[in-house]
Amino acid sequence: MPARVHALLFVRPDGRTPAAHHLRRTLRALSEQRRPVDALTIVVCGTDPGVAEAAASSGAESVITAPAGTGYAEALSLATRRVNADAVWLLAQDTAPQPEALQRLTGALELAPSVAVVAPKLVRWDDATEIVSLGVTMTGLGRTVGISDGELDQGQHDADDDVLGADVRGLLVRADAWAQLDGLDRALLGADEGLDLAVRARLAGARVALAPTAVVAVAGDGVAGAPAPVTGRARRRRAFAARTAQLHRRLAYARPAALPLVWLTLLPLVVWRTGVHLVRKQPSLVGPEWAATFVAFFRVGAVVRSRRRIARHRTASWAQIAPLRISQSALRQRFDDDPDVANADAGPQRGELRFFAGGGAWLVLGALATSLIA
Repeated sequence: MPARVHALLFVRPDGRTPAAHHLRRTLRALSEQRRPVDALTIVVCGTDPGVAEAAASSGAESVITAPAGTGYAEALSLATRRVNADAVWLLAQDTAPQPEALQRLTGALELAPSVAVVAPKLVRWDDATEIVSLGVTMTGLGRTVGISDGELDQGQHDADDDVLGADVRGLLVRADAWAQLDGLDRALLGADEGLDLAVRARLAGARVALAPTAVVAVAGDGVAGAPAPVTGRARRRRAFAARTAQLHRRLAYARPAALPLVWLTLLPLVVWRTGVHLVRKQPSLVGPEWAATFVAFFRVGAVVRSRRRIARHRTASWAQIAPLRISQSALRQRFDDDPDVANADAGPQRGELRFFAGGGAWLVLGALATSLIA
């Protein structure tokens, strides 16, 4: 059983009231834990008087300041240097755990020495009856699929245990596994960080478990995990991060012999997906699609580092985690054959495509020419 739990709390003010407001609720929730944390380190990226005041009065053993552009993975690496505990709890300004959350997370961690990562149930900040995330899996091509996202919480998943991965928010990780795996992969740009960490843990011979009765409320600020898609900018940012992470993981997970082929197919694939987005009347996704593709295509050094990180401690084969992936037939049963398709229950969404007036035709022709030249 972990004798000491060190909570790492990441805060990034954005000039709006919710950052300080959410942080105060999260700190209050931490102080109300039935099993209190043994140490708390807060990393504040940027400046905000309200955030600074809340952090100073939190009782944290240290408050680290960093530039405003610091990402979640990099901020956690800064705080990791101060960890002297048996487990680390990954939190952010908008992750408010219920009073029994840590007690149940540590309880799940002590049940089996083979478990390296335990994930809570994430619910909406303002409505605890709706599940935001409870376990994550992926397809054969690496696309992320939330197992219970958006469901009404009726306890239907409270007996679930084994899972491929999970959302990064609220994860409890054994300190030795956290150090061995070298934390989160910065190349993912804030998406799929929990899934990637869990995959690497499983390849290192450990297990990832769910603790569905450990409940954490999340607001979707975007400082950890993907931002809630409440605005057009947030949707584009979410789409860019998700596609970048998917393509990066595809390159990082590919077999050595298949890696050149996977890399070379990125440009033809983006042309195809551009046409798909336009046919589906989702032109706003075209820009993030191209940006993510070029980022993944030219970040050779990041791919090399990710592949070395996986190979360094890998003791299990990919075949051992294959049963935890989701099949295409299971996706069809979930009416979820593509992440960008609107909710099937909402019915078809009709609107003006503006293929020529909006520049879609020129974009496709330019993409085709770029692909042929490449």
